[in-house]
Amino acid sequence: MILHGTLGKRHRRTALAAGLVFTVWFAWFLVTWLGLPDSYPAPLCPSDVPPWWPSFIPA
Repeated sequence: MILHGTLGKRHRRTALAAGLVFTVWFAWFLVTWLGLPDSYPAPLCPSDVPPWWPSFIPA
């Protein structure tokens, strides 16, 4: 609503691009900051590669 009120009346594509950039940034922020536990990497996975990961696929 803020973008539409400020940019959308004159620059519709700019408002759309700014909204898309903000949405991607906010999703990245939520996943990396809130979704990452403090105990990462886990004790079962000290090399950041799970034990079940196939060796022929680079990690």
